[in-house]
Amino acid sequence: MKNTGDGRRVAKVERELQQVIAKFLISGFKSPLPGLVTISRVMMPADLRAAKVYVSVLGGDSDREKAVSLLNDRVFEVQKYIGTHLNMRYCP
Repeated sequence: MKNTGDGRRVAKVERELQQVIAKFLISGFKSPLPGLVTISRVMMPADLRAAKVYVSVLGGDSDREKAVSLLNDRVFEVQKYIGTHLNMRYCP
């Protein structure tokens, strides 16, 4: 039987992770992102080892593609920032 965990804890960690990533995009991201980029949602499994981050980009299709490409290229910087700002056993 799979352990589903505490739903309140998962929701709390998802909200906190969303805020940490948003702060990174404001202050820690070196190059400017095209368009207006927001972190719309974060989803995590019960073990909190991974995260799926949903991003919304206000702008044209080219802005959306450029922003997603930049974020995918810098995913390790985001993960490092999360690791230093969240006190968790595993860094999602």
